[in-house]
Amino acid sequence: MVLPTALVTTPSLGTGLLSVLIGFLVVFVIYLLVIGFVLWLAGEIVVGRRVTFGEALGIASVGTFLVGAIIVFLPSILGYLLGLFVFLLLVKHYFRTGWLGAIGVGIMTIVVGIVIVFILGALALGAIFVLPKLPGL
Repeated sequence: MVLPTALVTTPSLGTGLLSVLIGFLVVFVIYLLVIGFVLWLAGEIVVGRRVTFGEALGIASVGTFLVGAIIVFLPSILGYLLGLFVFLLLVKHYFRTGWLGAIGVGIMTIVVGIVIVFILGALALGAIFVLPKLPGL
């Protein structure tokens, strides 16, 4: 069956691609802020000196690209171990701590991340049951 030319439409690649890129950038900035906050809080807990939020954002941004590239180009256990080593090296460099401090920050980052996800999940679940019902729905 042949469709008339008036019914055949071609998608606009320009606007679709632009909206995807803008959406990706928004999600990526939110990701960096969340991961940066978690790293900053873990660094404050473990390192003991004043860790700046900029240092944590540096680890989050540089670490995302470096560890991601390592895992893409070495998709094996060696790539994951090398990615972990690079992450610890970044924490050691930016937070000016030793290897044990970097390992502690890594472990505390996981703990703080889990706690934050649990708290946000509990708040969201509570909001579902507390929000008033809209009339007519």
